[in-house]
Amino acid sequence: CPQGPAAQITDFLFESWKAYSEECHRNMSRLPAPTELVCNRTFDKFSCWPDALPNTTVNVSCPWFLPWYRKVKHRHVFKTCGPDGQWVTGPSGQSLRNATQCQIDAEDLAAQERFARTYGSFKVMYTVGYSVSLCALILALAVLLGFSKLHCMRNYIHMNLFASFILKGISVLVIDALLKTHYSDKVDDYNVGIWLSDEAAAGCRAATVFMQYGIVANYCWLLVEGIYLHNLLVVAVFSERSYFTLYLCIGWG
Repeated sequence: CPQGPAAQITDFLFESWKAYSEECHRNMSRLPAPTELVCNRTFDKFSCWPDALPNTTVNVSCPWFLPWYRKVKHRHVFKTCGPDGQWVTGPSGQSLRNATQCQIDAEDLAAQERFARTYGSFKVMYTVGYSVSLCALILALAVLLGFSKLHCMRNYIHMNLFASFILKGISVLVIDALLKTHYSDKVDDYNVGIWLSDEAAAGCRAATVFMQYGIVANYCWLLVEGIYLHNLLVVAVFSERSYFTLYLCIGWG
């Protein structure tokens, strides 16, 4: 599934950022309290900063959670401590820092943009495919549910199989929508904290869980189809109704 790697990469990046944040707070807690006026040690969602004297500019290494850290590990991000012992902020109070050295190189950015265009073409293809499949599955499910003459054990199994495919298809489209909503903007040093927030990751994780559950349910209901056909052909005395609860347990867990 195309969404699998994207969701896994996003999850890995979030976990790396979270580990960096925890390491930062752990290191800050071990330092002695300052005895003079300083800009307090802080984690500004991008870098971990030590105490700084007023009217000074401090620098730290680029954070190691960046996917391109290998190429910028010897570079630095800068932050200025004002004369009042407060970190310099922007007009709206946002944290200011100079992280131009930590940004991805133009050559790598161009390569990523080429990959994004190629992936975009494939995305259109599978989105159309999933959409058409969903429409057909929903229509088939509506027909089987709407006509009482079609209500039998064989069609009950078919309906559950269709439902598992619908669950998977909807989850795939939801993941795409969430990725576009939360991660379509260019990531820079100011919005990386929002991009990697728990709220942004939670939706993708939930949708990915449902997608994987749908995939497992697909195979389980295909197994149920095989068991049902086997029982029809092999078992001499076969009571369909007595097995339906078992089929539900196998199909949906």
